Amino acid sequence: MSSLGTERSVSSFSAAARVGGLVVALGYLTGAVNGPLVAAVGGLALVTLGRSLRMDRFGRALSAAGFAVFAGAFGIAAIRWGTLELAEIRSVQAVLGPTILVGPEGAATAAILATAAASVALGLWVTAGPVRGLFHWTWTVLETLAVALALVTAFWGPKILVGSSNVPGDEVLESFGVWAAAVGGVTFVSVAGGLLTRLLPASVRTGLMVFALVALMVAAALIGSAL
Repeated sequence: MSSLGTERSVSSFSAAARVGGLVVALGYLTGAVNGPLVAAVGGLALVTLGRSLRMDRFGRALSAAGFAVFAGAFGIAAIRWGTLELAEIRSVQAVLGPTILVGPEGAATAAILATAAASVALGLWVTAGPVRGLFHWTWTVLETLAVALALVTAFWGPKILVGSSNVPGDEVLESFGVWAAAVGGVTFVSVAGGLLTRLLPASVRTGLMVFALVALMVAAALIGSAL
């Protein structure tokens, strides 16, 4: 096979993995399909794989490390509530409140650290991808939105149970307005951060990723001692 043919095959596989992963992740995260958090993470893993096929060695390492951090952060949220089911994570937050605000103090601190680590890692994950032109940036924003949706689902979530007969409609709208603003905010900050960190030396980007990994490990230690 010629180099041109190989390049086309890699490009096709990359696009298929990114599209398929995005569909799977959004299907679970939007509630269109019921299932565990790990299924959504599996979709994000496919997206990361597809993106990495278009990167150099350093970009692949940065992207893989970024995925490892926010996947680990999702694991901390699952440990906090003792479940991997997305529906149960949403429900418990609807009753008790967002993961990052619910005590004990050690558990809340762990959730905040995990969220911060995942946010930094997501920005670097965006940085790692080679993006050229409006179409590629639009697709990157969609992928970042999927990760942001997973983070908000795991650590913030709606404060009320949707469809509950004793909840006024305006409270439902307000809850989802805050939820949508949180998703949009994380997406904007991550994409903007990804643009800015492209201007930094590779050593600084590596240092930021190490910081995110250390913060995640501290969060894991805290959640283990708090529960």
